[in-house]
Amino acid sequence: MKKFVRFILTLVPAFLVTYSFASIFHTQSVLARLSELNVQIPLAERLATIAYDLAGLLPAYGTAIFAMLFMAMGAASLTGRFLPHRGALYALICASAGAFGMLVMLLAMHPIMDVTLIAGARDTGGKLLQSSAGFLGGLTFAVADQVARTK
Repeated sequence: MKKFVRFILTLVPAFLVTYSFASIFHTQSVLARLSELNVQIPLAERLATIAYDLAGLLPAYGTAIFAMLFMAMGAASLTGRFLPHRGALYALICASAGAFGMLVMLLAMHPIMDVTLIAGARDTGGKLLQSSAGFLGGLTFAVADQVARTK
């Protein structure tokens, strides 16, 4: 039980990083497409849209990201048990699991729901940005895990 609680507590900062970056990347991708159509978007409007999306995407996209991280970081943690020490290789495993998990989640959403729910992930660049959010979240998980293990 103690390991599970530590795992969940380590997962929280990874989720916050992944979700925040994924949401911001989504928002900026959508706003960039509007700018390509010569729509002028002032900085205040960009910031307000980011805040709106951070709150608005949380129930559905946030839940999907948390579930993905739970599985991906769970697998990465199990893999980490077989490493002689949890250093750079472990961090790379966690970061890769986060990136791959985001990509799989996005690719799985389309056939299940027959729609790309995250407009910022409709093209390859958007999928790469979303996957990089997972990469950063996985890296955060590895660092938080190392900190939790030293206490």
